[in-house]
Amino acid sequence: MSVLSWLSILNIFVLLASVYLINSPLNKKKSAFSLLITGCLFTYLISNIIYLFDNNLISILRFLNITTLVCALSALFNLIRESKPIFARFPAILSFLPFTLLFFVPLILDQLVIYNLIIGTFQGGCIIVALLIFTLSQFSGKNYKWHILGTCTALSSFLVFWLSALPEKILISEVLLAIGILFLSKGIKETKLN
Repeated sequence: MSVLSWLSILNIFVLLASVYLINSPLNKKKSAFSLLITGCLFTYLISNIIYLFDNNLISILRFLNITTLVCALSALFNLIRESKPIFARFPAILSFLPFTLLFFVPLILDQLVIYNLIIGTFQGGCIIVALLIFTLSQFSGKNYKWHILGTCTALSSFLVFWLSALPEKILISEVLLAIGILFLSKGIKETKLN
């Protein structure tokens, strides 16, 4: 087995643990944020399972990766919406606006440059928005230290993957991303955002 297959196995275990942490059986109330984060984790889990068994299905893997980022961005939009007072909230349907990208994704799945540009922009956007939301919430007196730690770990994974010239950058970025996912899941469980 190659190193990438072992990384997929690591991601599968991390994602299963994260889904369990976020959706603990004791939690009865489910918010849109929790459902979207769970959808994000499940689509990333499915893409890792598909990669483990057949890594030649590039179009399906790319579509699932973009779907993962769309779910994450929608969850962050929903978190922004819920953090505002009721009179200042934007309509709930606007939280799901990133899903419109999925209609146009099949047009760009074969163009590697455009796909990388979109995926890099979405990854960077999700990380920056999450870091801003969690940092502002931490300063307002809430306990978001695990969220900030997980987002900073994801940011370091993003920087290693996109800006590094290291030959083992995929290995480093995937391990950092797995650690970041675990930190974020622990934070979501502790702050009961779900």
